[in-house]
Amino acid sequence: MYKILHSLDQYSIQFGNSNIPIDLGNKDYQQFIKDVAEQGIGIVEGPDVIEPSYSELRTSEYPPITDQLDKIYHSGVNAWKTQIKEIKDKYPKTITGDTTIGEVPAWVQEAADNWTFNKQLREYVAATKRLSQYILSEGLPELTEENVIGQEDFFNKETEEREFRDIIETVIIQTAIEPLEATVEVTETDEETMESTTTTVPNPLIVRDEEERAAAQAVVDSTPQAVIDAVDK
Repeated sequence: MYKILHSLDQYSIQFGNSNIPIDLGNKDYQQFIKDVAEQGIGIVEGPDVIEPSYSELRTSEYPPITDQLDKIYHSGVNAWKTQIKEIKDKYPKTITGDTTIGEVPAWVQEAADNWTFNKQLREYVAATKRLSQYILSEGLPELTEENVIGQEDFFNKETEEREFRDIIETVIIQTAIEPLEATVEVTETDEETMESTTTTVPNPLIVRDEEERAAAQAVVDSTPQAVIDAVDK
């Protein structure tokens, strides 16, 4: 359980006997945010809230002694008593003071949400990159494009005029890759009898490729739209 500490408008985090500063470069703070993101805000206890007792509250509102004496001198004892009684009634002796647990500051959840967002962002980018790779069982076709690299003149027999025409060069922009065989033969030898047995099994490279692609697709499908929009910007 993590404990939020709050003193002099500054926060820190207590974990066991350790005090963790609010510092993005601190590894313990990074672990704290990661734990909250993965396990929930329930693993964090808010800061202690110290409620003052009636005597502390009264003392903070009592006028200075010189002002009280001045009140007695100019207005009389009864007026002074009335002023003091208002403060006493405002803070009765039933206010004994106590220490309660406050709410977990909003910045904790905000930091955890930001950590989750960045994690989903990294995973989405990695997943889309994996899906962009060609499928081993299908291979890749050869792709070409035609580029104009110059012009040449020639005599057009139909028009009986000299004309110019483009010189076209065909360039391979994607080399063909043959698909892998769907199955492979595996030979196993019995160590006792030294007899060999050959079996046909699904190509393990294709099996792994399909598993990785399925996992990547699952990541893409579960990615929140806000994360996808951040990538597409």
